[in-house]
Amino acid sequence: MKKTIFFYLFIFSFLSLLLSNCGKGPIVTDVVKGIYDSSKIKEETKSKKIKIVTGDTLDSISKKYKVTKKELIRFNKIKYPYILKPGKFIKIPVSKRYKIKKGDTLYKIAKCSATNVLEIKNKNTNLNEKKLIVGSVINLPYYSIDNCKLISKKIAKKNRSIKKSIKSKEIFIWPVKGSIITYFGKQKGGRKNDGINIISVKGNPVRAAMTGKVIYRGNELLAWGNLIIIKHKNNWTTAYAHLDKLLVKKGEIIKTGDIIASVGATGNVDKSQLHFQVRKNSKPLDPMKFLKKP
Repeated sequence: MKKTIFFYLFIFSFLSLLLSNCGKGPIVTDVVKGIYDSSKIKEETKSKKIKIVTGDTLDSISKKYKVTKKELIRFNKIKYPYILKPGKFIKIPVSKRYKIKKGDTLYKIAKCSATNVLEIKNKNTNLNEKKLIVGSVINLPYYSIDNCKLISKKIAKKNRSIKKSIKSKEIFIWPVKGSIITYFGKQKGGRKNDGINIISVKGNPVRAAMTGKVIYRGNELLAWGNLIIIKHKNNWTTAYAHLDKLLVKKGEIIKTGDIIASVGATGNVDKSQLHFQVRKNSKPLDPMKFLKKP
């Protein structure tokens, strides 16, 4: 079972260019290639513990120990309004390290490590993103995913042939009622959206686009907020992000049209919407070519 989940979660390059500006709509993100296994994200990270003294704040500690406030909040599970109490202890997570390779950009590094460009800049204040030095080492957030190895030419060639062989056909129902604000494909600035974004009223029902099995339900990838992935027959998979309430469980069998969640604005968006993806054999495809006419 674990291997099956491991494989199908790999097919979703998810979550994350954070702060990916898609067209004129609100900020959306790309799915990053990664393994959506919460045990990978939650596995033990080495850290050091310090005692909080009078005057300490998240801001002062983050600057002193060169971590972001977001990392401190997430690592220590600090709740709003983020007040630190003198005498208590706080853990400082150890940053992950990444060696810059030829052809790297901050966008590429962020995408394959499930972080975003802003997070990388915050952890490397003297970094010149336009002149990355090959061989130099930069810091990444402790929760970043180490998935930055290049795909072999053989796999890339196989994926291209698979993509060419897939013909458009209406097999999915619309997951939510609303208007499309960001379409599939390249956006301004050269960035890419691997799905479509549908703006809708918060709380509107989100439905399964096809019968299948829930293989992921969670919010470990912050850019996506609440997320559901469903595996369908013939190696089809759909993803639903920025959800509000999640109404299904991992492993549950869902029928076409079943309500799985409600529309929300979780993750890295500022308006209620649904980010919807369709994939076949791990390759992202334009959902518009496979959605039935409303």
